[in-house]
Amino acid sequence: MEKAQRLISLDVLRGITIAGMIIVNNPGSWKHVYTPLTHAVWNGLTPTDLVFPFFMFIMGISTYISLKKFNFSFSLPLIIVR
Repeated sequence: MEKAQRLISLDVLRGITIAGMIIVNNPGSWKHVYTPLTHAVWNGLTPTDLVFPFFMFIMGISTYISLKKFNFSFSLPLIIVR
């Protein structure tokens, strides 16, 4: 079995997203937070609002890549108990 190759662009996006999570969750003083590190009140968008969607995108791509190795099939037969 050949060694699996890493997708560098996905690893970079994952690292940037984790760094964003750390910055958003620990902004320093909660009394004086830099405005882009807070969520938009209602009809706006800040970098903080993009962290979770980026994380979900990374999870979806990673799941697709890992399932592609197994041809999108179960490794064991699926037994349905009724």
